[in-house]
Amino acid sequence: MTHYLGQQAVVIGGSLAGLMAARVLADHFEAVTVLERDQIEGRPALHQSIPQGHHLHTLLLGGQQVMASLYPGFVDRVVELGAVRCRAGQDIVFYLPTGKAFSMTGTVREPRDLGFDITCHSRGLLEACVRQCTLQYTNITFADQSAVQGLVCTAGRIRGVRYSQSGESRVLGADLVVDASGRQSQTPRWLTGLAFQAPEATTIGVDIAYASTKFTVPEDYDERERLLVVLGPPPDYPNAGIIEIIEDRTWHVTLAGRFGDYPPHDAAGFLAFAKALPTPQIYELIKDATRISDITSYRFPTSVQRHYERLTTFPEGFVILGDAISSFNPVYGQGMSSAALQAQALQQVLVDRGLTDLAMSFFPKAAEIVETPWNLAAGRDFAYPQTQGERPPDLEESAQYFADLDALSAEDLEVQRLLVEVLNLSKPLSVLQEEPWRSRVEAYASQREAQTPSGSSR
Repeated sequence: MTHYLGQQAVVIGGSLAGLMAARVLADHFEAVTVLERDQIEGRPALHQSIPQGHHLHTLLLGGQQVMASLYPGFVDRVVELGAVRCRAGQDIVFYLPTGKAFSMTGTVREPRDLGFDITCHSRGLLEACVRQCTLQYTNITFADQSAVQGLVCTAGRIRGVRYSQSGESRVLGADLVVDASGRQSQTPRWLTGLAFQAPEATTIGVDIAYASTKFTVPEDYDERERLLVVLGPPPDYPNAGIIEIIEDRTWHVTLAGRFGDYPPHDAAGFLAFAKALPTPQIYELIKDATRISDITSYRFPTSVQRHYERLTTFPEGFVILGDAISSFNPVYGQGMSSAALQAQALQQVLVDRGLTDLAMSFFPKAAEIVETPWNLAAGRDFAYPQTQGERPPDLEESAQYFADLDALSAEDLEVQRLLVEVLNLSKPLSVLQEEPWRSRVEAYASQREAQTPSGSSR
C-alpha cells in the first residue's frame, strides 16, 4: 500500500512547471489538482497567458534528463509527436561575423559529436506531450478556466486556495499548495496580505524584444543545419536571430533586438531586420520561403530572481517553483529546464523530509539550481553597457576565466563537452571551477600569455 504524505495537493498553474510539479506530487498525495486559468485544448496549442509561447523553444539537456526520469520514454514520445532531434556539436551551427562555427564564440570551427541530442519543437507540442504524460497518472486532475484568487491560511499554515471557475467562486482545501503560476505570480502580494514578508528581488534590465514566425522548409534544404544561430560578440552586436526545424517540416524563426532596436512585426521589416544581422544567413534562407504563420512580437524588459531562500519565516503547506522564483532572459532558452530541475529538487525534498519545513528546505536547493542559468545569462547580458543592474564585483575576472576556458575548448574535446553540458544545465556552473579543470585552464592561459607579444591583448 502506498504511504501518502496527505490527501490533497493543489498546483497553481498548468504550464510546464505546474505539470511537472503535479507529476512529482502524484507520488506523495492521494489526489493532485492542477488549477489553470486558461482554456486548454486537447491538441498542441498555446496558453493565452504565455506571450513568449509563439517564440522559439528548445529543450536543453538538463531539462530533457529530468523529463525522461519523470516520464520514462519521454524523449521517444515527443519525437513520435514530431519533435526533431538535434545532435549537439554537429547540427547546431553559429554564423558569426568571422564565419561559420560550432560554438557561440566561434572558437570551435569544425563539427564534433558531443554525445547527446536536444529536441526542437514548438512550445505547444512540448507542453501537450508533458500534459499527456502527466495526466496518465489517475490521481491527477487538470481543471482549466480556474483562476486562483488567493490562499486559505489558518494558524500560519496554508490550508487551500480560493479560485473561480465558470464565474463561480470556490474553495479547495489542500495539505500542500504549489505556486507554479510563472513570472506574474501573486505570491509576494499574498504573503504580505497574510502578514508574512515578501521576498527580496534582484532584477537585470535586459530590454530585449522578439519577433517570430514560421516558414515551410523547402524540399531542397540540407537538413544537417537543424538549428542555426546568427549573432556577434557583445557589446558590438546586440541583435541576433535563430532558425530551427520543428515538427511538420517547419522553420521556426525568432529575431531578437535590444535597447530599442527591436525587430518589426510586418513582413518587409522582419526580412530587413534579418538581412541586417551580423551575417544575412537567415535572410537568405527565408527570403523566398513560404511563410505559414503571423509574425508575433514580445518584449522582455527585466530578468527577475525572487530570493525566497533568504526568508526566515514562511507559511507551512506552501512552496513556489519555476518562473515564479526566477524569470530569465528567454534568449538563452533556460526557463523550461530550470523549472524541471526545480521539480526534481522538490521530489527529493519530499522523499527526504516529507512536509516538515518543506519550503525552508526546498528554497535553498532551488536557489542553487537558479544560480547556474542566472549567472550564465547575466554574464553575457552585462557585456552590454546598456544593461541595467548591479554588476557582480568579480564580473571581469569571471569573464576572463570563461574566455580562457572557451579558448581551451577549441583544442580539447573533453573541455568542450563539459562546457556545453554546463550551458545545457546538465551540470552546475561551479563544476567549471573544480579540479582538474581549473588547473588545466590556468596552465593553458599561462601558456598563451607567454606566447603573446609584449603589449598585445590576450
